[in-house]
Amino acid sequence: MSNIGTNVGVRSIDPMKSNVSRRNHSRVYTATLAHTNETLQDAFRLRHACYVDSGFIEPRPDKIFSDRFDALPSSATIVVYDESGAVASVRVCFLSRQEREAPVHHAFRQEVDAIMDTASSSKADVEAAEITRLVRSPDCANNQGLVFLLYRLAGHLVLANDVQVILSSVRRNHVPFYHRLGFVDVAGPRPYPGLNCPMHLLKCPRSEYDRVRAAFPLMNPDATPPGTFDDFVSGRPITMPLSFGS
Repeated sequence: MSNIGTNVGVRSIDPMKSNVSRRNHSRVYTATLAHTNETLQDAFRLRHACYVDSGFIEPRPDKIFSDRFDALPSSATIVVYDESGAVASVRVCFLSRQEREAPVHHAFRQEVDAIMDTASSSKADVEAAEITRLVRSPDCANNQGLVFLLYRLAGHLVLANDVQVILSSVRRNHVPFYHRLGFVDVAGPRPYPGLNCPMHLLKCPRSEYDRVRAAFPLMNPDATPPGTFDDFVSGRPITMPLSFGS
């Protein structure tokens, strides 16, 4: 597997634009890959706060939520900050035909095996990626733009590793939103590692992801100024506007 850290039509996308509050369009955030323990701890604390607030886990004394997948070389965690601190995070777990260690494979083993066995070949030998542990601070629960920013950042890793299928396990009430991002239903609901809420498995083929990101620049890594992601994959913080041309 490659070094992960370095390397729908328009009509269906348009309605999402109204969900991104105008007051957030001019916001600028700092984003980084979690290459240090300090940054990882920021992500783990943010997950705990989000999941406790949503009722998906019981409060823990250390206020930390992590799992064994965080330590895998095939996983990459992203953290987004504003002036108040960490406000959003997402993890990308990469899967190949040889290595399928990711929470989605534990929850939906047969379905993921079938997807992997039929996925198009990747130039980087990373056929699929699970976008997981996507969280926002409870104080930013209404900031939908952060979700698109996280997808833009995760999308860079998807493109850099030539991922052919994006997988996501989501709660039932979020399924319609993911349909608008080009995902289709695969299976569910099922128990999912670490959470006490059942999840549905969805997938988005690379061809559909390419159409969606081209139609909706808030999600498109290619809309980011050239060179920005060179710093990002090196573990240096980058400045990211919520949207472009606003």
